[in-house]
Amino acid sequence: MKFLIVLLFVCQCSFLQGQDCNKLGAWLWHLEITGYQTHENLADSLSDLGIKRIYVKVADGAIDSVNWPELIDHTLLHAYKSNGMEVWAWSYNYPGNEAKQAEALYVAAREGYDGYIVDVEMQFDGESVKANNLFASFHAEKNRALAEGIVDSNFLLYCTTWGNPIDHNFPIATIDPFVDGFMPQTYVENWGSSYIDNLSFWIDSTTQEYKSIGATKGIHHIVSTEHGVITTDEVNEFLTVAGPETSVWVIPGSNTSLALWDTWRNLVWNHDYCITTSTIEQVDYEYVNVGVFPNPAKDLLRIEMDATYSTFSVLICDAQGRPYIRSKNNYNIDIYTLPTGLYIVIIDIKGAGTQHIKFQKI
Repeated sequence: MKFLIVLLFVCQCSFLQGQDCNKLGAWLWHLEITGYQTHENLADSLSDLGIKRIYVKVADGAIDSVNWPELIDHTLLHAYKSNGMEVWAWSYNYPGNEAKQAEALYVAAREGYDGYIVDVEMQFDGESVKANNLFASFHAEKNRALAEGIVDSNFLLYCTTWGNPIDHNFPIATIDPFVDGFMPQTYVENWGSSYIDNLSFWIDSTTQEYKSIGATKGIHHIVSTEHGVITTDEVNEFLTVAGPETSVWVIPGSNTSLALWDTWRNLVWNHDYCITTSTIEQVDYEYVNVGVFPNPAKDLLRIEMDATYSTFSVLICDAQGRPYIRSKNNYNIDIYTLPTGLYIVIIDIKGAGTQHIKFQKI
């Protein structure tokens, strides 16, 4: 046997999310282009795939119920919720007219949506004052809905924008106080093959870039499949690495190849993000150096650390998050029974740190 060992990234353990961990979602732009005649039919299909959350566009700027009736469509909400899905609203937004744009959040909350995403892009590049005005308005409308008892603290406000905010001089620090999370458009298939070939690195790099310019809230990546460049296996790896609130842009339709439905049908939407709750304790960690080395002659992975730790756990999952091997306080892991393929080694050292390391068994 031969093994390729690749450092994945150092991070807090993102798999520890409570009992209802999986919130994988899909983005809807226009129902008309999906090929489905009704939201009921689309909801049935998405639910059958295992999609847990749908993001529905409800506005483009200020409220316009003629062009975007989705904002107040109770039939739509019932269709997805009756299939056990969360339904979030999203809008594309612009500088100016902030109060009217933000009112869409209040209406969405009143009508029964579960959360709201503000999409801001080129119009806010380098525009801190304009971003402050817009997000302060959305934050006020969320607080209004909370004060009136329309929603509770489970109703969240997120911002989605560039996957490379530094290049756009984007005012992440200005937006951060007003939102509950960020959704970077980590569209690796638009960036090139070198990015797709290093998914884990670029997901982590995007997260760190957001943090470096002021993001203190949760970061939940969006992956695009609309061009049909990224493969099923690569999207599955993205979903594994990026975590339980990862989402996919966009539901296939006339603006994409319909062959993308084959990709979506083979994605692991039912990924188990709770898999480590029985073996790994979540605490605040400092970085610790960990090495993983192959021993092909004995089908072992050897764990080496820069200090001796008496309490650590090792979990080996495949790229879809399915657990294969659990081990505790063991520096030599027998991987003879592992099929060939890509695996994630999650090493948790109590009181010291957590590392995710990727290896390929061939």
